[in-house]
Amino acid sequence: MKFVGILVALLPVVAAADFDAGCKAFERGDFAAALQEWQPLAEQGHAQAQFRLGCLFAYGQGVSADHQKALELFREAAEQGDADALNNLGGMYALGWGVENDLVEAYTWFELAAAKGLEIAARNQAFVAELLTPREVAEAEMRARLWAEEHR
Repeated sequence: MKFVGILVALLPVVAAADFDAGCKAFERGDFAAALQEWQPLAEQGHAQAQFRLGCLFAYGQGVSADHQKALELFREAAEQGDADALNNLGGMYALGWGVENDLVEAYTWFELAAAKGLEIAARNQAFVAELLTPREVAEAEMRARLWAEEHR
């Protein structure tokens, strides 16, 4: 039974190694290898693997572009509080990728990501704010507050 504890203790190390191998493959432009490394981790709930895999699907890198799949993966990572995924959800709504274009919803996701300290999200949020009325900004901020309260 001692071996079970050792195996369980090694699982995070193996996951990190696979994730890092996926990052290295991505940096080399080997998107198929990145997909192969990140897919199992994403299925196990690894938020950054979900986010990265979502990016592959969003931009059609190593796979056919699939905005619905990207959206699903970003949502899964966002549910775990991943700031990059929150930001990319905002981008999906801003661009209308896989969803109807909705700048209020985009602002909501940018707000959530910016609250986690993600600078690009704050810039995205400011850009979108210029296109919204004060009432729409207030609506988006209320949505963000409610979502954050539900996901504490």
